[in-house]
Amino acid sequence: MLKLSAKFILISSLLLAPMATQSLHSQTAKTASAQIQVNAPLAQSIVDKTMTSHNDISKLGIHAVPPGVTDNVIIACNIRSKNGKKSSLADLEKLATAKPLAARIDKEHIFDLLIPMTDAHGGDLNGGFVVMEVPFAKATNEEEALKIGISVRNEIQKQIPSRDALYR
Repeated sequence: MLKLSAKFILISSLLLAPMATQSLHSQTAKTASAQIQVNAPLAQSIVDKTMTSHNDISKLGIHAVPPGVTDNVIIACNIRSKNGKKSSLADLEKLATAKPLAARIDKEHIFDLLIPMTDAHGGDLNGGFVVMEVPFAKATNEEEALKIGISVRNEIQKQIPSRDALYR
């Protein structure tokens, strides 16, 4: 009986291994397709510079629809692995309100902000917005977090001469 079980396990593992590998490749393909290649050097430079000069935010990302792309994606982020990730449906719904929004996330001790953004002249960035996190240690409520976020967004906007400049 033991020999039969060992044979069954061996045969089963040999038969299932290709399926598991195929499933893994399918998962990887889905993950890879959820991101696009983005090259926005000015946007990334602005994010990097902003993060070094602001200890009042813990995360910063710029979203927009890059040239030649139809989806709104993260074009620059302090967590570079997020660059090219499609903007969530929830974020796009929030953007549609055209208002700065802050949500208290007690579990993470942060305020999660989404703030529409333009270039320095008020020009459209093709769905441009910033997301950032303000730790509870830096703001006690949503209004204080939004003041910080709007100030940071304004600094960023001043550095963007045009939509096209973000990608040069």
